Amino acid sequence: MIYDVDGNFVAEHKGIELFTIGQRKGLPGGSARPRYVVDLDPETNRVIVGEVGDLVVDEFEVDRVNWIELNRSNQVAHVTVKIRYNHLGTAATLTPLENGRARIRLHEPQKAVTPGQAAVFYNGDIVLGGGWICRSATERIRCGERVAPMLA
Repeated sequence: MIYDVDGNFVAEHKGIELFTIGQRKGLPGGSARPRYVVDLDPETNRVIVGEVGDLVVDEFEVDRVNWIELNRSNQVAHVTVKIRYNHLGTAATLTPLENGRARIRLHEPQKAVTPGQAAVFYNGDIVLGGGWICRSATERIRCGERVAPMLA
């Protein structure tokens, strides 16, 4: 089912795999303003849609981090992070977490940070490491607190 970020039912869908975060075209249900896919919840088979501003995040977590050049002493590092293969990269603060995870705090919020995609950390041209974008342990849905209680 498709819901908006406020938890209102919008439409049925024929498979969550037919959607991607940031998608605008081909969404069912009419709207006076453009709608975008802002999150996918495979556990409940829900597609969450919202406005372009709902795609913007300033922090996310990565899992299964592979450190290449970064000191693994749990020190905070200032890095450039790429969140997609064609992303130019943006300044961020990286905080290593337990169990192969890290928190990324973006200095400038970015659009469509997508769970399941790779995030790679750089210091100039040197690759420090990378991991897979994921939801934090405390959030089930990336698009904000307005939706999280509905899916809990």
